[in-house]
Parts: sequence; C-alpha cells; structure tokens
Amino acid sequence: MDKAERERHHQANLARIARVQQVVGRGDRSRIDHEGTLLERSRMLSEELQAHAATELGLAAFDRLLRQAEESRSAQAREIVAVVTAVWNNRPLPLPALRAVDQPTGDDLMALLDAYRWARLSLVENVAGGPARVARLVGRWSLAGA
Repeated sequence: MDKAERERHHQANLARIARVQQVVGRGDRSRIDHEGTLLERSRMLSEELQAHAATELGLAAFDRLLRQAEESRSAQAREIVAVVTAVWNNRPLPLPALRAVDQPTGDDLMALLDAYRWARLSLVENVAGGPARVARLVGRWSLAGA
C-alpha cells in the first residue's frame, strides 16, 4: 500500500465517521441522540487522525532506521536491529537499546514504536522494500552473531 492508497483509506474512514449516528431507545421509542453522536464522532475522529499521523511518521522513521542499519559502519545498527526485530517478530523489546543511540535515532525509534501502537496496517509490509528488506537486514545481523 503506497502513501496515496493509505490517504484514500484515511479519507474513507473520515467519511464513514461523518455518517455515524448514535441511536438510543427501543422500537418505536428509538431516536437519534445528537449529543451522543457528536461525542462519539469526536472520539472516533481523534483516534483516526492520531492513527494516520502516527502511521505516516512511523513509516518514514522506519525507512530511515533501516537505511541507517544497512550501512555497515553505523555504530547504532545493533540497537536498531534489536528494535526492528522486536516490532517485526513480536519479541520482547530490549529497553536499553532505546538509550544506547543518539537523539535523532532515538526519536525515530520512538516514532516507530508509536506507529506500532496506532497503525492499522503492517508496518513491515508497508515500509519501502517490505518484508524482504527487513528479513535481509535481520538475517545479516543474526548470522553475524549480534
């Protein structure tokens, strides 16, 4: 799914949220609760906007992290691969990896974790290069004994 397709999906979700109506009561006594509808739409809209923004920021950060780890001279590659492996394989996250990096890399790691929390899609499948790129990187580091 490319960025344009993700944006179309986001717009479709916003349109779906705009059509939500909360109905209260039963049978002939049912009615639309306008106040409840507004509150529910507000909650859903906030969640959709947060998820979309976190996903886009996280995918951009994920690509930067992969590029940095793919460079054999990167001093922080081991920590990046540890976090990527945790996100990809649902493994425990080694928290010291978040402290062992410089600030820009740490910010990207946190953006990746935020996207992992909010995204409604697979981050690995939607990053440039997809699962093959991530598997190549993780495989290279596991063969090196990292």
